Amino acid sequence: MALDRLARSLGCFQALDPQMPLHFIQAFLFVATRHSCTYAEIEKALNLTNSSVSRTLNALGRRHRKGERGLGLVEVYIDPEEGRRYRARLSKQGRILAGQLEKLITTTTTDP
Repeated sequence: MALDRLARSLGCFQALDPQMPLHFIQAFLFVATRHSCTYAEIEKALNLTNSSVSRTLNALGRRHRKGERGLGLVEVYIDPEEGRRYRARLSKQGRILAGQLEKLITTTTTDP
């Protein structure tokens, strides 16, 4: 059943952080469906403010606020075409998680 696969997929995020906000998952999935994207694209797609996108990507990246360790799923870098703009892409760890999620979602089950 598709909902069962969705529940297992969400469990992957819960294993990383049991208190992970929904918009973190949405931002990860948005970045995962693109090679890279700008903060503005995430803001528009998820109806978030720039500061919220920044905090979210920092938490999904290497360093969370106040120097805490992030989840290491996303890399943030300066856009080579526009030095005042930031872009995000999946890190190696993020690509591994995206692959695991893809397998969970596309695997057929025999559950009723």
